[in-house]
Amino acid sequence: MLDFNTDAVSEPSMAKPDPIEGATSVDEPKSIMIDTRYGTYEVEREKIVSFPKGLIGFGSLLDYAILNMPHEGTERFKLLQSVDEPGIGFYVVPVGLENSGFDAKDIERAAEQYEFPMKDLAILLIVTARKTENAVELTANLRAPVLVDTEQCVAYQHVMSDDKYPMRQRLN
Repeated sequence: MLDFNTDAVSEPSMAKPDPIEGATSVDEPKSIMIDTRYGTYEVEREKIVSFPKGLIGFGSLLDYAILNMPHEGTERFKLLQSVDEPGIGFYVVPVGLENSGFDAKDIERAAEQYEFPMKDLAILLIVTARKTENAVELTANLRAPVLVDTEQCVAYQHVMSDDKYPMRQRLN
């Protein structure tokens, strides 16, 4: 089960050497190394989140890791990093249903569509950072949240049918 506050996310680590050429292994390694723009992370295979339909615009990338951000002051954000493409990663912010900005009934209907039990549901909002003249503006996409079944490690980016949810909800 994924838990965004404990072992579900990883910290950057030192790369491990490649296995000895010609050596065979009986067991598949329990973790994999994932390259990101912030360095290399070691992630347990069971913590990889599968997106059966990919993310909007990235339908061919199906496997992601949820990683801690390496910079001080970014603790509330995570990096939704493609396992297969080091250049593809999204800033996300985990939110609880009560502080998500969503009507609970809308999220319950969405979770039901994917057969996700509410007790196992995590909501991630994709965040965009835009540099302005004086600051960095952070916005979250409430129109298309990422719904994660933390028990099965399966997720979908769900497009909300109600346009009351903005694509650019200011965070700061």
